[in-house]
Amino acid sequence: MAVLILAAVSTVVAQVPQLLNYQGRVKVSGADFTGTGQFKFAMVSSTGATTFWSNDGTSTSGSQPAAAVSLPVQGGLYQLLLGDATLPNMTALPTAVFSNQGVNLRVWFSDGANGWQQLTPDQRVAAVGYAMMADNIKDGAVSSNKLADNAVTAAKLAPGAVTSTALAPTAVADSLAASGQGTVPSGASLISPVQNAPSLLAAGYVNSGTINAGDTWSAIAGATARDDAASVWTGTEFLVWGDGPSGWRYNPATNIWTPMTTTNQPAARTDPTAVWTGTEMIVWGGFNGTDHLSTGGKYNPDTNTWIPMSNAAPPAGRVWHTAVWSGTEMIVFGGANAAVLGNGGRYNPTIGTGGTWTALEPVGAPSIRYYHSAVWTGSEMIIFAGRNGVQALNSGARFNPAGTGSWTALPVGPSARYYHTAVWAGDGMIIWGGSDSGATTPLNTGSIYRRSNNTWTPLPTAGVPDARLQHSVVWTGSDMIVWGGTTSSSAFVYTNTGGRYSSVNNTWTQTGTTGAPASRVNPLAAWTGTEMIIWGGSNGAPLDGGGRYRSGQTLYLYQRP
Repeated sequence: MAVLILAAVSTVVAQVPQLLNYQGRVKVSGADFTGTGQFKFAMVSSTGATTFWSNDGTSTSGSQPAAAVSLPVQGGLYQLLLGDATLPNMTALPTAVFSNQGVNLRVWFSDGANGWQQLTPDQRVAAVGYAMMADNIKDGAVSSNKLADNAVTAAKLAPGAVTSTALAPTAVADSLAASGQGTVPSGASLISPVQNAPSLLAAGYVNSGTINAGDTWSAIAGATARDDAASVWTGTEFLVWGDGPSGWRYNPATNIWTPMTTTNQPAARTDPTAVWTGTEMIVWGGFNGTDHLSTGGKYNPDTNTWIPMSNAAPPAGRVWHTAVWSGTEMIVFGGANAAVLGNGGRYNPTIGTGGTWTALEPVGAPSIRYYHSAVWTGSEMIIFAGRNGVQALNSGARFNPAGTGSWTALPVGPSARYYHTAVWAGDGMIIWGGSDSGATTPLNTGSIYRRSNNTWTPLPTAGVPDARLQHSVVWTGSDMIVWGGTTSSSAFVYTNTGGRYSSVNNTWTQTGTTGAPASRVNPLAAWTGTEMIIWGGSNGAPLDGGGRYRSGQTLYLYQRP
């Protein structure tokens, strides 16, 4: 019987009528009633406090429905099909009613002369009504002992019906073993992304080598060309603004560029900085061809709107400065206008419509500089290196914004440089590349500054990319990826090469060039969580293209004895 039910479930079950045959008897003043009676029906809980269904759908908490069903009554007897929607004021009876325990039928009657009376007691609905639940077989009802051998064949299973969660642990392996087969033949190999995978080694597999999967690039086209712009990653979009008449939004999920509104946007400029607050992009500073600007704006991508920043007591206008987001403030430092600067400001966007500025604590601040780097550690801003207008620097400091803020000088770092890159790697700041003002070629060296012990540790040089400056950098969570730039500080030699530094293995790996964007300096870059976005920059003229880079992966081979 169970086998027949399974085989017919798609046809027979669909034919279960949504009707319940019911007969009753009514008397008026002790005599059987004959004539047209008015009836109201509701399916209620055993306590009568909950309504599961009523003839017109208006009953709640066991109350009397509003509309009645007219039925002929002969000698006190009447009969109807509950749920027969062809009857006036009768709604269909859903099978879900009988997913409840203890369903009772409540009836109200009127002879048209003596008003409405609730008939008592409520009638318990027995197995016939619950047969309607054949449309929904109870979970676990069809067990293995209800199935005949070979009853469930491949033809009876919908594609994807049997998932891994539906199989008992080792079920497939046990089945293969019982028929004299194994999941992996002796001598065959498996590929895993995990080095020294405990589960495979425990199962007797042995390491037999590695495979290096190649890097992949895919092109990005669109938006308008620009060189000296700023960008942020929002978590879903790559926002670009500056060095053009408007900003752009790039969504890698759709591979579509969308222009930002120009309403209330800041005045056009080159070389602004930008930070992402979690809800807004804040741009500030830059140069309009005549003046160094101390203005900016807040852009909300959810509403596609700009709000101008407060002009009350901002830092002096500038270019080539740095900006970080602390979680509550944008902190700006250094740069240049008519002079090289060693000051900055703190901007809180939440106070007032345009936000408020506070001067950056000057005591203990690093010396004047531009083309330096800045990272946010989670509690401090770290400034390092740069140029003071005469020479490259290898000094820096940490700024703690608590209270009015305080500076702590860094120990002497690696060789002096500017146009380098820096990332916060979770446990330290990694700096790399750049140029020393006295050198004819850029640098291919770098170091890690660890705040925990206030020391610098050189990066390895084996496998390091070509020396460069004005390149881009992203941090993936485990790797620092540098790309692009120029490999000569005296005559621009643009490159589209790069390298990945693994903080886990303390090793360098060259990035692939197949399908890579054209060579350039000053490319904008972001890490999306799965890939690096490169866009814009210059190869003598501003560029409007870019690429999406996914790093190759080392896969480990395991052989079954």
